[in-house]
Parts: sequence; structure tokens; C-alpha cells
Amino acid sequence: MTELTEKEWLDWDAYVTAAPFGLPQHLSGWRQILHQTNGYETRYLLAREGTRIVGVMPLFIVRSLLVGHMATTMPGGLCADSAEVAAALITQGQALARQAKVKGLTLHDTRQAWPGDLSTSSHHVHWLVALEPEADALWERLDGNIRRQVRLARRNDLTVEIDRTGQALGAFYDVFSRFTHQHGTPVFSRNFLEAIVAVFPASFNIVVVRHGPQPIGAYFQLELGQTMYGVWGASLREYLNLRPTYLAHWEILSYACSVGYRYLDMGRSPAASNASKYKGQWGGEAKPVYQQVISFSRGPAADGIVNRAESDSRFQLMKRLWPRLPLPVVQYLGPMLRRHVPFA
Repeated sequence: MTELTEKEWLDWDAYVTAAPFGLPQHLSGWRQILHQTNGYETRYLLAREGTRIVGVMPLFIVRSLLVGHMATTMPGGLCADSAEVAAALITQGQALARQAKVKGLTLHDTRQAWPGDLSTSSHHVHWLVALEPEADALWERLDGNIRRQVRLARRNDLTVEIDRTGQALGAFYDVFSRFTHQHGTPVFSRNFLEAIVAVFPASFNIVVVRHGPQPIGAYFQLELGQTMYGVWGASLREYLNLRPTYLAHWEILSYACSVGYRYLDMGRSPAASNASKYKGQWGGEAKPVYQQVISFSRGPAADGIVNRAESDSRFQLMKRLWPRLPLPVVQYLGPMLRRHVPFA
């Protein structure tokens, strides 16, 4: 068991890309992004059998004034060839977390419930849509109501831009920061997105829906292997009657088919939420997302940050007060708060 060195970055990423459960968030570039934008201490753990990589664990030490100091993985947890390799990575992760004097270790949004001495919860799912070689075949497979909503969106004179250069990043951030403001959630910084575009220049796309010149919906996707992943996205509530969300998701699906992807991962949602029900209309399969926590002391650290953000009274109070603040204020303060509540 070793920690990642710069000369091993390519080997790490080659392993993640080829691994059946490898995700974009497992890639080594996030180490640079999150250290640069949030100042997190990074401990990227690497397991080998001989010279062959058999598991990786991207670990961050987050010193937070809001939720306490913690060690956490990127969303997606760890990636390993077997439960035995995962157990070894978790054991080493615990040791590093204890050395850092944090409250506990969280495997964040892991797609597998790894065995061991972990407190495990699963209140979220991610929706995985199997694609077709041709978009027309996928269109015919869709539920009739979905097709009707897309047609209505087109009649409302909405246009869609698909950007792979980063030029649409400003439009995306404008929409997404307004959406998070409306919903009482601090937004991350634009610098964070700019760093992602710089580190992964060929592995992202941005979809923007406009009504005339006005961007009213925007969606940010990452790409890895055979799958396109919806990571962040929203449509502004005052334009929902124009159906921008339906048109955006159809264009994302159509584009994913056209460039040869086999799956679209529509991202995480609370299992019984309206967002999850909406995603379920697109013909995908819901798969569980787990939060796994090892606490070094009793108290709130026994729960993952995602679950705490949805249940803690302090977070709920902030969620009610946040939309009352002016947008420029929350765009300034949001990234400062977000740094202390990572990946929630």
C-alpha cells in the first residue's frame, strides 16, 4: 500500500478507466483541482499486487469549521478489484485519518457497500439509462409522455447548445448559481469549474438551453469509458412551464448516442424525491448510492455529510434563509461555505 506519486498518475488513471466500477471522480486530476481551489490535504492511496494496480482510494483531509474535521473520499468512494483490496485501502485510510486527528472517515456516494466495520446508509439512488447506437431508436423507446414534453419544448422556441470548449461555462454558472440560490444551497466557485475544464479538457461537456438569448437551463457532464455522467444541472423555476429540463435531457441522451456512449448516468437523487421520479421516466434503472462512515468518536460524525446536510436543523435553517439574500452576496459567500461542507 503506497501513496500516489506524480510519476504514477498515468497508471492510476489507466486503472480507473479500465475498471468496471471506475468513475470520473476517481481520476487523479481531482487531487490537483481540490487542493488548488479548496486547499484540501490529499492522500491518494494505491494498492498493488506485484506491479499491477488493484485498487485506488482518493482521500481528502477536510478541516471544517461547520461540520468538524473529517477524512472523505471523492463522490464514488474507492475503486477496487475485490472486497479484500477495498478492506486494505479502508484500513490504511483509517490510519491516515487518525494521524490527521479527524472525527472519522467517510466513503462518500460509493456505488458499492463495502464490507467491514462501517456504518452504512442508502437514502439516494442514481439512474442509469442504457443507450442505443442511434438516437432515433432511443427516441422510439421513450415513454410517450416524455416525447410529448420534448415536442412542447421545441414549440416554445427553446434552443440547445452543446459545448466542449468551456465557452459555455459562464452561462452554466449563471443558471446553476441562481438555481442553488432559489433552493437554499451554497454554490461552489466558478474557479472550481474552470479548474475541472483545465484538468479534463477532453472529458466534459456543457449543455445550455436558451429562451431567446437567455440561458434558462444548464447541465454539466463528465465522460469516462462507455458512460456519460450528469454531475450538475438545473433549469430555472420561472421557466419550467417551457419544459427546458425535458429538452435538455433529450439532447444529452441524443448527443451521448451520437458519440458512441453506451450509458447515461443521470446522477444522484434522494430515492423518493420528485427529482428521482422525474429521472425514472426516462427508462433507466435506479441503483443504490451508499454513505459509509467510520467514526472515531460518538456523535454527529457517525453520519455522512450528505445525510447530515439533509437532516441537521442548522443546515435546514440556512436553507430557509439563503434565498432571502441577494444573488451577488450568495455568489460571493457560497464558495467560502461550500469549502467547509464538501460534496454535500
